[in-house]
Amino acid sequence: MQTTTQQQIASSAKIGRTLIAGSSAGVISAIVSNLLAWGIIAANDFQFEMLNGFSITLSAFFANVIGAFIYRFWQKRSSRAVIYYAILSLAMAVLMTINTASNPMEPHIGTVANPLHFAVALLSLVLIPKFMQRTAAAVPPKG
Repeated sequence: MQTTTQQQIASSAKIGRTLIAGSSAGVISAIVSNLLAWGIIAANDFQFEMLNGFSITLSAFFANVIGAFIYRFWQKRSSRAVIYYAILSLAMAVLMTINTASNPMEPHIGTVANPLHFAVALLSLVLIPKFMQRTAAAVPPKG
């Protein structure tokens, strides 16, 4: 039987692994999203004030960190965590796309932002389960 201190240490280790998985997925997602945005912007000769490398990086990174914690929550409660996370990721991409289409902050911003929503969602639903599985396997169970 674990003591309260042992449970707290185990819980903080799980939180750390979740942060590492989400951050790793977030960095990859941010790099890919910035490259995709740069390509679309260059091909169409667009310029945006609000959609820039900094905003894309922050959005992609934090979406994945938050996603890792959501995935961890479902992973503890269901054997179908990947399916639930895929549904949530794609639903959020659709909702963000609808929001961008109905409330564009700048002209033609949807041309760039909408593909980015789906790129981040797809990368997140592929990378987070994979990284969460790796971080769980990397730390041997105590006992």
